[in-house]
Amino acid sequence: MNTRRLLKATTAAAAAVAALTLGSPAAVASPAAAQAGLPTTPATSASTASTASAAATSVYIWATNVNVRYDGADADCVHYPSRGSCVKIVATVSRTTAEGMCQHPGEEIVDSGYRNRWWTLLKLPDGTIGWVNNIYIQGGEKIAGVPDCGW
Repeated sequence: MNTRRLLKATTAAAAAVAALTLGSPAAVASPAAAQAGLPTTPATSASTASTASAAATSVYIWATNVNVRYDGADADCVHYPSRGSCVKIVATVSRTTAEGMCQHPGEEIVDSGYRNRWWTLLKLPDGTIGWVNNIYIQGGEKIAGVPDCGW
């Protein structure tokens, strides 16, 4: 996302993005986040928590030493996941299961002869939230059962 598009972001979306804490277990989106379709966690109100958990799908990260990236204060990271816009590595995981909250296109990653531009926003077992490219998640280019992010 370039600066011009960032400036066009709605006030509600900007407030919701600013409310997200960098991949922490306590990451909480404001009520405006639900209206803007931004990610929420169970730490939010009961109605948005049940919606978020109902939408989450269990996914398996098959690779080892996979970086989980997130920077909720950077709208580019939220709206276009990439190594350049999500420079904060909030966790490194290996062969584990996590909740796939939603998936969104971003930077194309090429590894071991495969390429994929889809990223999944994960909630790890410890509550940490962050992006992982789908190339490292079992299931193909887009992960079945994981909804597209609404932004």
